[in-house]
Amino acid sequence: MDFPLEKLPDAIAARADTWTRAALVWQTRPVSPNHGTATIISDFESEAWMGTVIIWATGETEFQSIRLADDRIINKHYDLCGPEDLDRMMTEIATLIADNHIPPGAIEADWVPQGQPNS
Repeated sequence: MDFPLEKLPDAIAARADTWTRAALVWQTRPVSPNHGTATIISDFESEAWMGTVIIWATGETEFQSIRLADDRIINKHYDLCGPEDLDRMMTEIATLIADNHIPPGAIEADWVPQGQPNS
């Protein structure tokens, strides 16, 4: 399967109001050949959040984020099959940013700086 990587910037732009309200800025890199399995990477940042979305041409996707107020890591793996799945993922990300609603199936953890003991 070749996932339509070029759809990511449009999916981000479709939620511009949410990103503006959260003072969140996205930066999307060009599609990269990545050793034979193309990827697209988009990073986001605000005073409250930092994160990355990585999508491979296979549809395999990683969402990684950290809520800066409390160093809470919220990550999720997706297997996208088409634009509808991309839309659902972006809705989950927008809901996380806007309403602090953790996506179903996401992994949550506290970030512990290197050299610090886990509590």
